[in-house]
Order: sequence, then structure tokens, then C-alpha cells
Amino acid sequence: MDIHLPVNRDSSTPIIMVIHGGAWIEGKKEEMNSFVNIIKRQWKNCAIANMNYRYASLKESIHHDQMMNDINSAFIQLKEKKEQLGISSKYAICGASAGGHLAMIYAYTRNPEIKCIGNIFGPSNMRDWDWYSSYNGFLNRKIGDILTEYVGKTWDTVAYQEVSPFWKIDSNSVPTITFHGSLDPIVPVYQSRYLHGKLQSLNVKNELHEYPAFHSFDAGQSEDVMKKMIAFMKINMELQ
Repeated sequence: MDIHLPVNRDSSTPIIMVIHGGAWIEGKKEEMNSFVNIIKRQWKNCAIANMNYRYASLKESIHHDQMMNDINSAFIQLKEKKEQLGISSKYAICGASAGGHLAMIYAYTRNPEIKCIGNIFGPSNMRDWDWYSSYNGFLNRKIGDILTEYVGKTWDTVAYQEVSPFWKIDSNSVPTITFHGSLDPIVPVYQSRYLHGKLQSLNVKNELHEYPAFHSFDAGQSEDVMKKMIAFMKINMELQ
């Protein structure tokens, strides 16, 4: 991972873990640099850990659990080196697309120390047969083939529900802010709407912001996304 440390950091400096997308089977941390640079500009007293993780692979038996372990390994390193890095124990996590999903499922199920989540057009429901059974022309693949690599098996309602943020939230879940393009052709926007509705029903702090965009945001939208995400994180990391 790349660790970005502000010059004037101290024991109160928060840190955000950043997770890239790529359908769980590709991508790299450098693809998040544009968001990282906006965060550095808009939130000058914030540390950032922009990480890689192993790709899902049937051939190499790398699936959900292994990817969760990679994220947790990065978190443990940050925690153990907190004093050396000169940062606080106030952690947030964010990700885009598959990275948004990984950020949510990790914080909802594996790490109660995460204070809040920034979900940027990440899928929240793997147990979505309509999505699973669709062919995506933008990816040139069946969604089901991609999810099979990630989960480690073909359609199984129990297994797919187990790795779905939508099905793992409860009234004690971490505050979550979500951003989605209303024209997204890869991750259906209704997934974020359903997630928002369930979080609302459970009285979990959350926000949903939609933009007239596809599966990416333009420069102006990205600036607005980070502005809203930072404001949300400052409140829920008790920094205001």
C-alpha cells in the first residue's frame, strides 16, 4: 500500500483506507490516485492508505475470505505502526466499484474499529439473481462468471447472501455514505437505493447521493463526491 502522511500530523490525525475496483479480478491502487489527490487537497490533516489486494481466482483459490484477510493485514500494519506513522486510531474506509463492496463488507463484518464507510458505486447485493444472470457488454462477460471467481462457487443463495453488505447490516452497523451514477450500466443503481432504504429503516446514519453519470464520475462530480464524503467522515469520526 501507498501511505500518504500529512506534514503536520499528530496523534489526532485520522486515516482513511482506500480500496480500488476492478470487478475483484483486476485493477490497481494507482487507479484511485485521482480520489487520493482530492482528499489530500480537501482534507489536509488526514493520512491515507491506498492498498492493493490479491485478485479473485478460481485457479489460485483466492476468494472472499482471502481478500478480507488482505484488507485486514493492511489494517493491522497501520494499527501496529500507529506511533511510528504519527497517526490516530480513528479509521475510515472507502472504495470504488468492487472496492466499495469490499470496504462495506469488511467494515460490516470484520472490523468494529472502522468508524465509517465511503461507498462509491459499489454493489451491495450479490444475492441478486437478475444481476447475476445478466451479460454485461461493457465488461464483455457474464456478471455470474465474475461473481463466481469472487465467491468461489456458482449461484448459491446462502453463500452469495453471506458476502452481501445488504444482508449483513443491522442497527449497529457503521455509518455509510454512498455515491452512484443514475445511469450506471455495470452496478445497478437500485442496489444502492435498496441499501439506503434498509439503513434508513434500521436508523443507521447514512447518505445516498446520485449523479447523472455512468460507472465513473467526471472531475467536477469527483470533487463533490470527496467533499461530501469528507464532511460525512469528519462528523462520524468525531472530528468536528
